[in-house]
Amino acid sequence: MVCFKGVRWASLVVASVLPWTTQAIDNLRVQISVADNILKGHIDGRVVLMFAPNGTDPLDDTDVTSTPNKMFGKNVFEFGVKDIVTLSGGSPNNTATGVSGFPLISMDEVPAGTYRVQAFLNPYDKVKRNDGSEIHLKFPCGDGALNVDGVGSLTTPAVDLEVHGGRQTIKLTFDSVAPAEAFVGKEIGGCSQGNYADTAQLKYVKIKSKKLSQFWGRDMYVGANILLPAGYDAADKHTRYPVLYDQNHWTGGEGAYGYSYNAAFATAWDKGVIPGTNGTKDRPAPKLIIVAFRHEAPYYDDSYGVNTANLGPYGDAINDELIPYIDEKFNTIAQPYARIQDGGSTGGWVSAASLIFRPDLFGACFSSYPDSMDFHRHQDIPLYTNKNAYQKANGDRIGSIRVFQNDTEVVLATTEQENHWELVFGTSSRSSLQWDVWNAVFGIQGLNGYPLEPWDKVTGEIYPEAVEFWKEMDLSNYIASNWDNTKNLGEVLRGRIYIYVGTHDNYYLNEGVAEFEKNVNGLGGPNWANVTITPGQTHGGNYQRRQTWDYLELVSNWIQDHSPEGKTPLSKKSTKSSSRGNKFEDVIRVGGHAAALKRQQSPALSYKEKVKCGSTITATAGRWDPGVALQAQWVVNGHPSGASFAVKQGGLVRYASTTKGKRFELKLRVTGTKRNYKDETRESNSVLVGKK
Repeated sequence: MVCFKGVRWASLVVASVLPWTTQAIDNLRVQISVADNILKGHIDGRVVLMFAPNGTDPLDDTDVTSTPNKMFGKNVFEFGVKDIVTLSGGSPNNTATGVSGFPLISMDEVPAGTYRVQAFLNPYDKVKRNDGSEIHLKFPCGDGALNVDGVGSLTTPAVDLEVHGGRQTIKLTFDSVAPAEAFVGKEIGGCSQGNYADTAQLKYVKIKSKKLSQFWGRDMYVGANILLPAGYDAADKHTRYPVLYDQNHWTGGEGAYGYSYNAAFATAWDKGVIPGTNGTKDRPAPKLIIVAFRHEAPYYDDSYGVNTANLGPYGDAINDELIPYIDEKFNTIAQPYARIQDGGSTGGWVSAASLIFRPDLFGACFSSYPDSMDFHRHQDIPLYTNKNAYQKANGDRIGSIRVFQNDTEVVLATTEQENHWELVFGTSSRSSLQWDVWNAVFGIQGLNGYPLEPWDKVTGEIYPEAVEFWKEMDLSNYIASNWDNTKNLGEVLRGRIYIYVGTHDNYYLNEGVAEFEKNVNGLGGPNWANVTITPGQTHGGNYQRRQTWDYLELVSNWIQDHSPEGKTPLSKKSTKSSSRGNKFEDVIRVGGHAAALKRQQSPALSYKEKVKCGSTITATAGRWDPGVALQAQWVVNGHPSGASFAVKQGGLVRYASTTKGKRFELKLRVTGTKRNYKDETRESNSVLVGKK
């Protein structure tokens, strides 16, 4: 006999994750098999299906702002030579095991007409990281971490066919694999030991990173393209050069460098002169070594150059392994004042973060239109205060990409559109696209081993608990939090940060810069950080929109001024090792697999030693990752009792006994479900209710 009743809470609806099965028959189905001799064994991966305009290459334009394609994605598990994957329908609430579409939700919405149809399968490797987490992920192979049709991807032929608009089955076959030779040169990815060919001024290096390889349990590499100044003599060890570390996206390709230069610049650089203009004479070019890093990574074409819980110790691999290797092989000045960081957009954030986390290693950063420097504005999302990443408090949609026409903003893509577009190419932040890599870099690991996403990718609901873990990567917050402690960043970084952005930045990055300036210069005074926000300027160009030679002279002058013989030498107090941050042991302690396990708590009943009918029993649902929907049920003497009911994390549920009866054992059983997570059931401790 039961002597209690429960108070029930409203439910958060989240689809359960079920084993993948072939979809039921809908109006339009595409069945894809695999030809002989294409696969060895079984693979997991992401199938991407494209309906492109008739006669066009489906890969010509897959961009969120302009693609004419109707694109759909689906995960496959243990896909083998005798298997067929079926894509049909589509649901925004079942992205892990079902079909995700863009710009259409369901394949049944594809209009009748003639299309060129092609499918791709990006294979995932199963990997166990040394923190204990086990995941399936696409590893790049010197191809720049393409989001579709990268090295090793399976491909069907592109075929022109009619979609009738009624019930129809289309059959395709994976009959080829994108080869490693698909990219120019032999690059440093995990599947290739090759490298590009050196020229007189442009050298390529790569190393196997011990730290990354240990973390990932497989060989991992980082590399660099090194542009040497005119007159450089490798044998002259007395003549040494400062280094400009240029952060950018993937800079692979034979002859690629990655710096913003053209043929005229290259010619002048090789001669060591700046060409005169408007009647002025030529003048000597700055004597710098310019280094562009190559660090394509799982999740993106660029690791963001810092230590993260999801990508691993890329900061250490670059700063503590690759840079010392470069210093050994080339005639650099291995001192902080002579090491300058620069870059734009992604590279803008990386260059700023590299200095802010490692003021002991670098002298200054010249960072242009950087990714979000302060998460009070993550692009245009008020991440700390908003309830939804896709919608403002007044109901307006939040933009992600924009242009200006006659000074009027025109939104090309919203955050919702861009996040849903990414879901076509990968779930669990595996699309190799922008919002997903931010989840991987700025966030920690979830219990499922993948990035703990800050919001629901389908609905946009923000999870404040997940966002809280981003604060160590909020560069504004990080500086303020370490302003006058042992890191002493208020004094250490004074006058060393140079940031530039335009008010019309195409990705709203001016908003994060403005928040950064308000915060840090509010603490240190108007000139603590040198922030330039230029009216009307959009995304792109050199720092402060300077001409390349003008900008390089600016950097060279900073180095001269802050050298030991300069007007304002960089103080040794500013480069003490105590100011170093972003230590990998701290990152993984807070954000790794063990931390994810530690965050979890089972349901609990609060009780006195003797609980009688008529007493109140207080229960909690335990602690789960943000976004997990919970259903609870009483368990009496080991058997379910009554209907299940929704509960919320963090809330208390009180159960009051109403009738007398025999003594019995009471537990609370809670089942959690979340997209891309395995369903999990946990039980509380037990309480004996009633008289002995």
